[in-house]
Amino acid sequence: MALPWENGALRGTRVRCPGCTRFNTPGVRCPSCACGPVPPEHYGAARMLLHAGVDRFALVGRLEALAPALSWQLESQYAARWADVLRVIADVRRCEPCLLLPGFVEEAEDRWAELLPWTQPPVPESSPEDGEDMLTVMFRHGPGSEVRQLAALAKVHLRQDTRDMFSTVLSCLYEEGRAAMEAALALTRWRVWSRTRLQRQQRELVERHARAAFAAFPEQAAWAAVAWVRATGKPPEVDLLFALREGLRSRDEDLRFECALVLRDEPGLLAALDSEDGDVVTEARGTLAALGSSALLASLGETGDADFVRDVLRRLPSPPTLEALDAVLAVAAREPDTLADAVQSWARDTPFERLSPEVHARWETWARDILGTWPARNVMRWLEWATDEREARATPAARAFHDAAVRALRLAPSAERVELVRASGFTTLLALGDVEELTLVHSWARDAACAEPLLDLLVSLPGRLDRLTPELGRGRSARLLMAAWEKPSRAAVLAPFAKAVRSWSGISGREELIDAVWLRFQRYPDERAELLAAFTPWRQELWERQLAAEPDPLVTFETWWRVDSQLQLPKLVAWLLDDVPARTLAERLPFVWRAAEARVAAWPRSTSHAVFHASSPLNHALRQGNDFLIPDVERFLAWLPDFERRIREAPVQEAESSYHRDLLEDIHVDVKMMGEYLQRQRDDEESRRQDELRRRVEESRRRDQQRQIELAHREAEAAQREADRVREEQEAHRVRLMNAVAQMGPPVSLERWFQARPQVDAQELDTEVILPGATLGTLLEYARVLKAMSVSSNALAVFEARGLSIADWSTEAQAWIQAMMRRPELSVRFAQMLTAPWT
Repeated sequence: MALPWENGALRGTRVRCPGCTRFNTPGVRCPSCACGPVPPEHYGAARMLLHAGVDRFALVGRLEALAPALSWQLESQYAARWADVLRVIADVRRCEPCLLLPGFVEEAEDRWAELLPWTQPPVPESSPEDGEDMLTVMFRHGPGSEVRQLAALAKVHLRQDTRDMFSTVLSCLYEEGRAAMEAALALTRWRVWSRTRLQRQQRELVERHARAAFAAFPEQAAWAAVAWVRATGKPPEVDLLFALREGLRSRDEDLRFECALVLRDEPGLLAALDSEDGDVVTEARGTLAALGSSALLASLGETGDADFVRDVLRRLPSPPTLEALDAVLAVAAREPDTLADAVQSWARDTPFERLSPEVHARWETWARDILGTWPARNVMRWLEWATDEREARATPAARAFHDAAVRALRLAPSAERVELVRASGFTTLLALGDVEELTLVHSWARDAACAEPLLDLLVSLPGRLDRLTPELGRGRSARLLMAAWEKPSRAAVLAPFAKAVRSWSGISGREELIDAVWLRFQRYPDERAELLAAFTPWRQELWERQLAAEPDPLVTFETWWRVDSQLQLPKLVAWLLDDVPARTLAERLPFVWRAAEARVAAWPRSTSHAVFHASSPLNHALRQGNDFLIPDVERFLAWLPDFERRIREAPVQEAESSYHRDLLEDIHVDVKMMGEYLQRQRDDEESRRQDELRRRVEESRRRDQQRQIELAHREAEAAQREADRVREEQEAHRVRLMNAVAQMGPPVSLERWFQARPQVDAQELDTEVILPGATLGTLLEYARVLKAMSVSSNALAVFEARGLSIADWSTEAQAWIQAMMRRPELSVRFAQMLTAPWT
């Protein structure tokens, strides 16, 4: 009976069990789950009943008792869901032709059979957009993860994958099953493996899945063996080796090539050279080159083209054999323009000094016969490779490369010379050469296109040669520099020379070049101005050599001011006249005035600065009292007006822009000071007289002050004597009073004495505070204490009654004595108060 709709129950003559979804023979109980037999037309209804909770052992009876209408309804519901599954299966079927392992469609059917009707299958269909193929659409918008996974695997097999697709395939390695095995095979295809860098764990997963595929799919054993060998990097085991050798005889061209690559099978690789796939041919050539295939090298030397050479050079072992080198050089000689860079890149993989003598000889022959006709930029790179070591000068092969470079440079167009000069090999060329390089440097230095970089190289060459090799002859840098300086057409190199010397900040080896310039300066007087202009940054070193060679400053001055830059005359004048004795100054000034006369019309401002540097020391020496300079001063004052007129009339050159003004105002200051010098001499006597008068006045004032001090001392001494006399009189009077008191009876109380006053006219001096802060601050209080002591036999009682200690009394008594010495009127008033009667 034909099924009214598709439900996935049949696969050939076998029927799917509704309990465990395995396929069994029709009409028998399932041997796996013991579910009873269900006709395929009722499979969908049976699955729906199981989903509703019916026990699988009662399933057959429930189906037989089910009403036909209900059975039809359940079957149609299941079939609708299976129709959605078929859409997913269709996408899987589209991917399967691009995969190596079979059974993905059946596996997808079985998986969804287990899930229905418990899981709803995806409904949307994949629809390609403009410019997108079906596999890309399935990967981006596939209805399920398995479809996207298989689409990514198919894309990797086709080598059309994106980063997301490749990441999806890598994630498959961490799973189990058919997809993981397919991922192991896809990632080890030679097109994919060449651009894949797997981690150690991923390689181990590939190895495990390849072994699983080898065991599970005998028909794909060769593919699995390829994957295992590539993942492990080990020689294949016996069973794997057998599968690989079987793969060499496969009808599948891709499999044959994969096996040939893994086994390094030369016949299989040579057969692949006839493939229509260019990538296959390229890979076969590279692998054969790595094997050193004589057949490949013979074909390369006879009929090889540029692409053939490039494919071979990528994998050709280094250092090469003579056979390989001959084949490569034979093709390079036929197509030098297209193969120059490729052959050179291959050769530079091995340092020249590590090559065998036989290979050196072959390179020497090729360089001498062929290399000189190649483009100069390529030849320079060959020279860099061949002369990398210090012993390169003594190597005949290296000399052959050097001679080829010289021939190529002679033919180099002007537009390429800048690049050639900046190449590192150009330094080696200059170091190893002789006469030819001197001629080349002279002509190239006059080429505006390369003059600046060439001269930059020449001024920095000593340091570079020292780093390259100490054995290179000293003086080579100087000879090359002077070769560029030689006539004719020297004017064209002056500005580049000046710029190169200014921009170079190196120190190493500079003395060699400066010595060469100084020797030129000495031998060729007519070139001195040009030398100083071009080598201005080295002027100080040349100047030091001039000072060491010439002891006479006037000779040096006369030599340099005539040839030096206009901006250096002020410095020369300052050097000539700095800190010289007045006699020497008088001898040198005429030479300065002559130099100023000669330079003023062309360089007015710098010349005015030079004259200022001469007038200032002249003014200084004159003001120091060197009257013998007066004739020189008078000549200068007479010469200056005409010089000033010429400065104001001469146009200012742009080269003098650093001089913001002339110094005529400053010179006039010196002139004014020198003009006033004689007047100051006449005024010196009056100044000395006034100084003497001031001295006498000060001396008189000092003597008056001394006299006043002595008078004050005498008055103080007189006051002291008077005070002593008064104390003596007081003491005598006290004695008399004590005697009188003793005769009169008991003493008067001390409190009454401190209230007593002398019977004399009161004065302000009596109550004036003489000692601020003291207990006896006024003269009256001091006199009362002394009066009380004179009438009392107990001085301590007097002190205690007045609030004085013995130390306080001693201090204040001494202070009153000093006060009376300073002010005699106190002594007089004190005597009056003590001698007067008291009430």
